[in-house]
Amino acid sequence: MFGDGAKSSEVAALIRETETASLSAGEAAERARMRALDPALSANGVADARRQMDDAEFRRERLQTEVTRLRERLKEVKEEEEDQRRQLCYDRLKAERDKLAAELVDIYPGFAQKLADLLPRIAANDREVEYINAHALPRGSKVLDVAELVARGLGGFVERGVHIPRITQMLRLPAFKYSEYEPYVWPRSR
Repeated sequence: MFGDGAKSSEVAALIRETETASLSAGEAAERARMRALDPALSANGVADARRQMDDAEFRRERLQTEVTRLRERLKEVKEEEEDQRRQLCYDRLKAERDKLAAELVDIYPGFAQKLADLLPRIAANDREVEYINAHALPRGSKVLDVAELVARGLGGFVERGVHIPRITQMLRLPAFKYSEYEPYVWPRSR
């Protein structure tokens, strides 16, 4: 139980067995002591009873010492088992993190660049649509919706009194390779 590979359940079972053996040794020592105190016992019988009492007492003390050491070992083994459980969790999480990081490296730069190319064109078109709607709408023409409303199938950016966030106004795309001068690919620093 003091070597590598011990399990806490095995150490706990050995503690119970050793405690039981210690109690038995204590009872044997008490019986031998009572026998040694018997005035009817011969001198040889007294010597034999004392030897049995000393042996049983020594065995009890040794077993109690073993129980103490086994309890310390149980604590160590439980800590080792907990650390092994934590290591498994750590390794699983690290592998998942590395997979996600690789996926991010694979997807984000191109995705962010495509959006960074698209969003300024949408914003520019939105400004032109808003100008036409406000100042140059041909007679009999319906007001034009901006590209995002058409794409998202929305009738407007307010529904039932709730403001719907506009992608071109709310989205922030951090640059994949950070630079303090250009921390975002959208919106671009001005």
